[in-house]
Amino acid sequence: MGKIRIRTVEGSCWSCQKRRIKCDLTKPRCTRCTKVGAECDFNSQRLNWSTRPTPKAPAIYQLRNREEQLTSALASDEKRALSYFHGRLWPLLSTTRQPCAAPILEALEHRVVLLATCVFADAHRVLQDGRNSRSLLRTKRLECLETLRGGVGSALLIDTDRDTEIGAVNKNYLMTLLLAVLLLYFNDGLLDCAHPSASTSSHHSGVRAIIDSLGGIDAVLETSHESLHMLLSDFISMDLTSVMLRGGEPSFPPEIWETVDKKSVWWSKDVLGRSSLATVLQQTSRLAWYRNSIDTGREQLSMETIRDFETALSPMYARIADTCLENFSTAADPEVDQTFNLIRTFQHSALIYMYRAICGLPVSHSLVQQHVLPCLECIFDIKQPSRVLNCTIFPLLVAGAHVQSPRHQRSVSGLVCRIRNEVRFASFYSVGEILSAIWRANEDEVSWFDMFSQLGPDAIVL
Repeated sequence: MGKIRIRTVEGSCWSCQKRRIKCDLTKPRCTRCTKVGAECDFNSQRLNWSTRPTPKAPAIYQLRNREEQLTSALASDEKRALSYFHGRLWPLLSTTRQPCAAPILEALEHRVVLLATCVFADAHRVLQDGRNSRSLLRTKRLECLETLRGGVGSALLIDTDRDTEIGAVNKNYLMTLLLAVLLLYFNDGLLDCAHPSASTSSHHSGVRAIIDSLGGIDAVLETSHESLHMLLSDFISMDLTSVMLRGGEPSFPPEIWETVDKKSVWWSKDVLGRSSLATVLQQTSRLAWYRNSIDTGREQLSMETIRDFETALSPMYARIADTCLENFSTAADPEVDQTFNLIRTFQHSALIYMYRAICGLPVSHSLVQQHVLPCLECIFDIKQPSRVLNCTIFPLLVAGAHVQSPRHQRSVSGLVCRIRNEVRFASFYSVGEILSAIWRANEDEVSWFDMFSQLGPDAIVL
């Protein structure tokens, strides 16, 4: 008699039991549910809530919340896309274990946000498992763009100076359109960057135009809801990294990072207060502005200014005070160490950028190389799998492009591959190809911008 095959394991989540597949028991969400965007429930008893009328409860008492009411009117593919966006895609845009709530209600209330969310989710699912149809995705994208153009046109026709009430409605609708354009920007820059239909730069210009119409980035950040604020922190960060790799000047002044850090952001905060990634990005932004001023002739290279940047961006390490008894339980949290490692990786990569793009030093120079391996060590010290590790692709690209040992190059290539397989962003494929091309060329005197010139115009890296 053959051995009875057992496909499920004891303690499996309800979703894996229902699909009769092996659960890896990872809590709070198992790997299989995370990958497909399914709801993961490890409760000992499964609760099935019903909204249908019963003889015991009159229909008037059986109320549904607004989200449930709006969801019931969606098509099945739209419900599936929203569920996938909430469970699989939204957590990839942040390093925190408990990110702010996804903009699901905004998607349910506004058709343009719903279409942008579905395009973003369906495009990622194509890269994840190839289940979705590209032709259906193109149709939904065209509908989204048409709705977006009509919305922007009608919103900008209203004169907000003449009617305060209409102006308030107009601003709220512009905030809605801003959310939709941001989602399309991330879709084209992260997922469809190699596709002919990608228009990352157009969406970038659209975001900036809407922000200007709303009174500037400070006003938008002060009045935006948490999910929009987090997406704006992603956008401002990606704008900075794109400028660092391609040239030009950042779209926003360095002072804006103080406002960005007040609400929900994509990075985890250092609970011990040792440093802030916002402070590091602010100094990096000042570096980018300084380099552009030198290129345009407004300023000259000053060693005193370079030394000031060296001091401001000097990598910070743990202190003995961080291990004292009152901080011991907090300092022992793995997320605290990973957050601190992320801050140091951006400090090292900013200094590499300064020595190469501003000072013009060659790849093999000791000032450059002294930050390459420490930056990689900070990244490799982040335990896998980790959301923090998924957001180190920019420092990994910068440090990996300057590593000279074949052994370390293989390690970098392997890590990029693992992150790419976990996140499934098309722009990460571009990162792997660029690193391979740089290592094959093996040019010591190559300039900073020539080194990264093969990065596609629509790809964004963070």
